[in-house]
Amino acid sequence: MSYRIRPGKPLTREVVRVARIQYAGAIGMLRDQPRGPHEAIHDARKRFKRLRGLFRLVRAAAPEFCARENARVRDIAAGLSTVRDATALVEAMGHLMASDAASSHLPALAAIRDRLAARRDRIASAETDLDTRIAAAIAGCEDGIAALSGLKLPKGKARAVELLARGVARNYGRAVGALEAATASGHAEDWHDLRKHIKYHRMHVQLMSPAWPGDMAMRAEIADLAGEALGDDHDLANLEALITADPDAIGNAAEIATLRTVMAARSAELHAQVRGIVRNLLRDDRKLVQSRIAALWRDAAG
Repeated sequence: MSYRIRPGKPLTREVVRVARIQYAGAIGMLRDQPRGPHEAIHDARKRFKRLRGLFRLVRAAAPEFCARENARVRDIAAGLSTVRDATALVEAMGHLMASDAASSHLPALAAIRDRLAARRDRIASAETDLDTRIAAAIAGCEDGIAALSGLKLPKGKARAVELLARGVARNYGRAVGALEAATASGHAEDWHDLRKHIKYHRMHVQLMSPAWPGDMAMRAEIADLAGEALGDDHDLANLEALITADPDAIGNAAEIATLRTVMAARSAELHAQVRGIVRNLLRDDRKLVQSRIAALWRDAAG
């Protein structure tokens, strides 16, 4: 129940409980580092995303608090992102090379992957202040825990139901709009916007899963599949950004042209895959989703 809101319990207490668990988990991982500092950072960043999803769910009732704490968590994560971002590009090349689009271009892509791996290693070697930044992140988490005492959410079951159902539905509606925009434009930023709202939807149904465990688990699984595909697509956009900013990190003009050809084909595959995955997930009207969530939560709260 570490990332679940329990129906019928005081909402402020539940949100604070869930947030504290996420902060405490990040602190423990960053301190203990059982699989090394970079894996610890990767795990902590997942917890930071869950915190942002939690604050987004209830922000209509505490907009100033949620905006401030969302910014806090965002900044903590940003301070730990350098090597992780470089590693993600290497992983993106591995995924790209495993795709059908890459089958006739593997030597060129392997050379690019090796350069990106060397770049990652150089960045990691230059990170002489990593311990300092980890310590700063831990301190930021401790400040975040202390700040939770200032959260005030509506009291009473009826107001809690309304807030939670509206929070789920608001993000859901934005996901529907983002899918329409991305499908129409094909722009990377629109697909990234869809990814963001799909990931938040997954978090929200996980938080609300005690209301209807089977259905919520199914929605979370579908959203997770879509999020993985959209994450792969976002990594390709980040590769394109690196090509623009530092083409020498990738290779010569011919290699870059090959990479872009494969990336375009793979991105088209991923977009088609995502449309198929979310077709049923995002088929309902926002108001219907809100009323359904409210009814389920009201029944579960007793």
